[in-house]
Amino acid sequence: MGDIPAMTPASVKGLHLVVDDINIARDALLKRGIAIGEVTDFKTVKSAEFRDPDGNSWLLQEFPPEVRQPGQSFSKGK
Repeated sequence: MGDIPAMTPASVKGLHLVVDDINIARDALLKRGIAIGEVTDFKTVKSAEFRDPDGNSWLLQEFPPEVRQPGQSFSKGK
């Protein structure tokens, strides 16, 4: 992990953090003083954007349960 301290703050863009429940995760970040955008529901994924104290951008994501279960199709009607 020697490369991480050498990185320029705010140089990392679009890190994805996948969680089971985006509302619980978002509330936890808000309680810790992290500014985070509203949850956007794209039907196939829910997401909310935030930045860490160094200015790197993150995307909090929640996928539907059927996507998280191996062997089940995400497409409707299958």
